[in-house]
Amino acid sequence: MEKIVLQAEPRGTGRHQVRELRNAARVPAVVYGQGIAPQPIALEAKGLSRALHTAGTGLLTLEIPDQEPRQVLTREVQRHPTKHNVLHVDFQAVSMTEELRVHVPVVHAGESPAMTNPDVVLVRQLDEVEVECLPGDIPNHLVADLARLKTVDDELLVSDLIIPPGVKLLTDGDYVIFSLTFSRAAAEEEEEAAEEADADAVEVVAKGKAAKEGAEEEEREREKR
Repeated sequence: MEKIVLQAEPRGTGRHQVRELRNAARVPAVVYGQGIAPQPIALEAKGLSRALHTAGTGLLTLEIPDQEPRQVLTREVQRHPTKHNVLHVDFQAVSMTEELRVHVPVVHAGESPAMTNPDVVLVRQLDEVEVECLPGDIPNHLVADLARLKTVDDELLVSDLIIPPGVKLLTDGDYVIFSLTFSRAAAEEEEEAAEEADADAVEVVAKGKAAKEGAEEEEREREKR
Protein backbone atom coordinates (compact mmCIF):
# COMPACT_ATOMS: atom_id res chain seq x y z
CA MET A 1 0.00 0.00 0.00
CA GLU A 2 1.29 3.44 -0.94
CA LYS A 3 2.46 5.52 2.01
CA ILE A 4 0.74 8.89 2.06
CA VAL A 5 2.47 11.58 4.10
CA LEU A 6 0.87 14.81 5.26
CA GLN A 7 2.93 17.73 6.54
CA ALA A 8 1.23 19.63 9.37
CA GLU A 9 2.08 22.32 11.89
CA PRO A 10 0.65 23.33 15.28
CA ARG A 11 -1.94 26.12 15.21
CA GLY A 12 -3.92 28.38 17.48
CA THR A 13 -7.60 27.85 18.21
CA GLY A 14 -9.07 31.35 18.07
CA ARG A 15 -11.71 32.21 15.50
CA HIS A 16 -9.52 34.94 14.02
CA GLN A 17 -6.59 32.53 13.63
CA VAL A 18 -8.80 29.93 11.95
CA ARG A 19 -10.08 32.56 9.50
CA GLU A 20 -6.53 33.60 8.67
CA LEU A 21 -5.58 29.97 8.04
CA ARG A 22 -8.40 29.48 5.56
CA ASN A 23 -7.58 32.75 3.81
CA ALA A 24 -4.04 31.39 3.39
CA ALA A 25 -5.34 28.17 1.73
CA ARG A 26 -4.71 26.11 4.83
CA VAL A 27 -7.15 23.86 6.68
CA PRO A 28 -7.56 23.64 10.46
CA ALA A 29 -7.60 20.12 11.88
CA VAL A 30 -7.16 18.22 15.12
CA VAL A 31 -5.35 14.97 15.90
CA TYR A 32 -6.27 12.87 18.92
CA GLY A 33 -5.86 9.32 20.11
CA GLN A 34 -5.37 7.02 23.05
CA GLY A 35 -2.82 8.45 25.45
CA ILE A 36 -2.36 11.80 23.69
CA ALA A 37 -4.08 15.12 24.24
CA PRO A 38 -6.02 16.53 21.26
CA GLN A 39 -3.66 18.75 19.26
CA PRO A 40 -4.86 21.51 16.89
CA ILE A 41 -2.91 21.48 13.61
CA ALA A 42 -3.04 23.10 10.18
CA LEU A 43 -2.43 21.57 6.74
CA GLU A 44 -2.05 22.85 3.19
CA ALA A 45 -5.47 22.65 1.52
CA LYS A 46 -4.57 21.18 -1.89
CA GLY A 47 -2.27 18.52 -0.50
CA LEU A 48 -4.86 17.56 2.09
CA SER A 49 -7.62 17.16 -0.51
CA ARG A 50 -5.42 14.94 -2.67
CA ALA A 51 -4.43 12.81 0.32
CA LEU A 52 -8.03 12.36 1.48
CA HIS A 53 -9.11 11.34 -2.02
CA THR A 54 -6.25 8.84 -2.38
CA ALA A 55 -6.31 7.33 1.10
CA GLY A 56 -10.06 6.97 1.49
CA THR A 57 -10.52 5.14 4.78
CA GLY A 58 -6.88 4.05 4.85
CA LEU A 59 -3.85 5.18 6.81
CA LEU A 60 -2.07 8.50 6.57
CA THR A 61 1.30 9.41 8.03
CA LEU A 62 1.13 12.75 9.81
CA GLU A 63 4.40 14.63 10.25
CA ILE A 64 4.54 17.57 12.68
CA PRO A 65 7.80 19.45 13.40
CA ASP A 66 9.68 18.24 16.50
CA GLN A 67 7.34 15.25 16.92
CA GLU A 68 7.47 11.59 15.96
CA PRO A 69 5.47 10.76 12.81
CA ARG A 70 2.01 9.45 13.63
CA GLN A 71 -0.14 6.92 11.79
CA VAL A 72 -3.62 8.39 11.62
CA LEU A 73 -7.07 7.67 10.23
CA THR A 74 -9.50 10.30 8.97
CA ARG A 75 -12.48 10.24 11.31
CA GLU A 76 -14.48 13.29 10.20
CA VAL A 77 -14.28 15.75 7.32
CA GLN A 78 -16.32 18.96 7.37
CA ARG A 79 -16.96 20.54 3.98
CA HIS A 80 -18.51 23.78 2.78
CA PRO A 81 -22.21 23.14 1.98
CA THR A 82 -22.03 24.59 -1.55
CA LYS A 83 -18.34 24.86 -2.49
CA HIS A 84 -17.54 21.41 -0.98
CA ASN A 85 -14.00 22.44 -0.05
CA VAL A 86 -12.59 20.98 3.18
CA LEU A 87 -13.19 23.18 6.24
CA HIS A 88 -11.95 20.97 9.07
CA VAL A 89 -10.64 17.44 9.63
CA ASP A 90 -10.48 15.14 12.66
CA PHE A 91 -7.59 12.65 12.64
CA GLN A 92 -7.27 9.71 15.02
CA ALA A 93 -3.78 8.49 15.88
CA VAL A 94 -3.74 4.67 15.98
CA SER A 95 -1.51 1.84 17.16
CA MET A 96 -0.38 -0.44 14.36
CA THR A 97 -0.71 -3.48 16.65
CA GLU A 98 -4.31 -2.91 17.82
CA GLU A 99 -7.36 -3.88 15.78
CA LEU A 100 -10.05 -1.27 15.26
CA ARG A 101 -13.44 -0.91 13.65
CA VAL A 102 -13.90 1.25 10.58
CA HIS A 103 -16.49 1.78 7.86
CA VAL A 104 -15.28 0.97 4.35
CA PRO A 105 -17.02 2.07 1.11
CA VAL A 106 -18.33 -0.52 -1.34
CA VAL A 107 -17.65 -0.22 -5.09
CA HIS A 108 -18.88 -2.45 -7.88
CA ALA A 109 -17.01 -4.26 -10.64
CA GLY A 110 -17.95 -6.64 -13.43
CA GLU A 111 -21.12 -6.68 -15.50
CA SER A 112 -24.53 -8.11 -14.76
CA PRO A 113 -25.89 -10.36 -17.54
CA ALA A 114 -29.36 -9.03 -16.75
CA MET A 115 -28.28 -5.48 -17.54
CA THR A 116 -27.86 -6.27 -21.23
CA ASN A 117 -31.56 -5.40 -21.22
CA PRO A 118 -31.59 -1.57 -21.51
CA ASP A 119 -34.74 -1.40 -19.38
CA VAL A 120 -32.96 -2.92 -16.35
CA VAL A 121 -31.28 -0.51 -13.91
CA LEU A 122 -28.95 -1.04 -10.96
CA VAL A 123 -30.16 0.03 -7.49
CA ARG A 124 -27.64 0.65 -4.69
CA GLN A 125 -29.03 0.03 -1.21
CA LEU A 126 -25.87 0.18 0.92
CA ASP A 127 -22.87 2.52 0.55
CA GLU A 128 -20.45 1.10 3.13
CA VAL A 129 -19.88 -1.77 5.55
CA GLU A 130 -18.18 -2.05 8.93
CA VAL A 131 -15.02 -4.15 9.30
CA GLU A 132 -12.49 -4.92 12.01
CA CYS A 133 -8.76 -5.27 11.34
CA LEU A 134 -5.30 -3.90 12.07
CA PRO A 135 -4.70 -0.36 10.77
CA GLY A 136 -2.26 -1.65 8.16
CA ASP A 137 -4.92 -3.99 6.72
CA ILE A 138 -7.69 -1.41 6.26
CA PRO A 139 -8.87 -1.62 2.63
CA ASN A 140 -9.62 1.56 0.70
CA HIS A 141 -12.82 -0.12 -0.48
CA LEU A 142 -14.50 -3.51 -0.88
CA VAL A 143 -15.63 -4.88 -4.24
CA ALA A 144 -19.08 -6.22 -5.15
CA ASP A 145 -19.10 -8.35 -8.32
CA LEU A 146 -22.14 -7.48 -10.44
CA ALA A 147 -21.72 -10.70 -12.42
CA ARG A 148 -23.66 -12.38 -9.59
CA LEU A 149 -26.79 -10.51 -10.67
CA LYS A 150 -27.86 -12.90 -13.43
CA THR A 151 -31.57 -12.05 -13.43
CA VAL A 152 -33.60 -9.01 -12.44
CA ASP A 153 -34.77 -10.90 -9.33
CA ASP A 154 -31.24 -11.47 -7.99
CA GLU A 155 -29.70 -9.48 -5.13
CA LEU A 156 -26.07 -8.88 -4.20
CA LEU A 157 -25.59 -9.26 -0.44
CA VAL A 158 -22.93 -8.16 2.03
CA SER A 159 -21.94 -11.83 2.31
CA ASP A 160 -21.06 -11.76 -1.42
CA LEU A 161 -18.32 -9.13 -0.96
CA ILE A 162 -14.69 -10.00 -1.65
CA ILE A 163 -13.00 -9.71 1.76
CA PRO A 164 -9.17 -9.47 1.85
CA PRO A 165 -7.08 -11.49 4.33
CA GLY A 166 -6.87 -10.05 7.84
CA VAL A 167 -10.21 -8.26 7.57
CA LYS A 168 -13.29 -9.35 9.53
CA LEU A 169 -16.70 -8.29 8.25
CA LEU A 170 -19.01 -6.96 10.99
CA THR A 171 -22.04 -5.86 8.97
CA ASP A 172 -24.84 -8.44 8.74
CA GLY A 173 -24.22 -10.61 5.69
CA ASP A 174 -27.93 -10.64 4.76
CA TYR A 175 -28.06 -6.91 4.02
CA VAL A 176 -28.64 -6.10 0.34
CA ILE A 177 -26.00 -3.94 -1.35
CA PHE A 178 -27.20 -3.97 -4.97
CA SER A 179 -30.39 -5.12 -6.66
CA LEU A 180 -31.96 -4.74 -10.10
CA THR A 181 -35.26 -3.32 -11.21
CA PHE A 182 -36.94 -2.17 -14.38
CA SER A 183 -36.76 1.51 -15.27
CA ARG A 184 -39.82 3.62 -14.53
CA ALA A 185 -40.69 3.89 -18.23
CA ALA A 186 -40.47 0.11 -18.68
CA ALA A 187 -42.54 -0.48 -15.54
CA GLU A 188 -45.22 1.93 -16.78
CA GLU A 189 -45.32 0.22 -20.18
CA GLU A 190 -45.66 -3.17 -18.49
CA GLU A 191 -48.46 -1.85 -16.28
CA GLU A 192 -50.30 -0.41 -19.30
CA ALA A 193 -49.93 -3.71 -21.15
CA ALA A 194 -51.34 -5.57 -18.14
CA GLU A 195 -54.30 -3.18 -17.95
CA GLU A 196 -54.99 -3.64 -21.68
CA ALA A 197 -54.81 -7.42 -21.27
CA ASP A 198 -57.28 -7.24 -18.38
CA ALA A 199 -59.60 -5.05 -20.43
CA ASP A 200 -59.43 -7.50 -23.36
CA ALA A 201 -60.18 -10.40 -21.00
CA VAL A 202 -63.22 -8.57 -19.60
CA GLU A 203 -64.44 -7.85 -23.12
CA VAL A 204 -64.06 -11.49 -24.15
CA VAL A 205 -65.91 -12.64 -21.03
CA ALA A 206 -68.69 -10.12 -21.71
CA LYS A 207 -69.04 -11.27 -25.32
CA GLY A 208 -69.06 -14.89 -24.24
CA LYS A 209 -71.73 -14.20 -21.65
CA ALA A 210 -73.87 -12.30 -24.17
CA ALA A 211 -73.54 -15.11 -26.71
CA LYS A 212 -74.52 -17.68 -24.09
CA GLU A 213 -77.56 -15.66 -23.03
CA GLY A 214 -78.57 -15.24 -26.68
CA ALA A 215 -78.35 -18.98 -27.29
CA GLU A 216 -80.44 -19.70 -24.19
CA GLU A 217 -83.08 -17.22 -25.34
CA GLU A 218 -83.30 -18.88 -28.76
CA GLU A 219 -83.66 -22.26 -27.09
CA ARG A 220 -86.57 -21.02 -24.97
CA GLU A 221 -88.30 -19.59 -28.07
CA ARG A 222 -88.05 -22.92 -29.86
CA GLU A 223 -89.54 -24.71 -26.88
CA LYS A 224 -92.54 -22.35 -26.87
CA ARG A 225 -93.28 -23.24 -30.46
